Amino acid sequence: QRYELPIGRAECTLLQWLREEGLTGTKLGCGEGGCGACTVMVSTYEPEEDKVVHRSANACLTPLYAVESCQVVTVEGIGTEKNLHPIQEKLANVHGSQCGFCTPGFVMSMYSLYRHRVQEGKGAPTMEEIEDNLAGNL
Repeated sequence: QRYELPIGRAECTLLQWLREEGLTGTKLGCGEGGCGACTVMVSTYEPEEDKVVHRSANACLTPLYAVESCQVVTVEGIGTEKNLHPIQEKLANVHGSQCGFCTPGFVMSMYSLYRHRVQEGKGAPTMEEIEDNLAGNL
């Protein structure tokens, strides 16, 4: 879904705005970018490379206006309860969450890595890349 950013919200973080819009899968954990519960994927067009680049971002630290003209994907945007994304499905099948509070952040970190790897034509990430990518999550 496409959103227009509101005028006059320079004090607002991406996380605050997402939750105000009803996208509550992105959580507020530590509020300092250390736990990863607020992870989203931000996609930007890089003109010097002439391609879209996908990165994970901590929504609790990202100023709302920093994502102007970007695509932001939250956990709500990659699967549904009835049609999970393969990353969500695999995590659920191996009982990869505990209370579930930070699970969306884990999913979005892995999803961002997956999208980047697919775009680069590199295939599945290595275990080392996955571990490095999840270093920002609890």
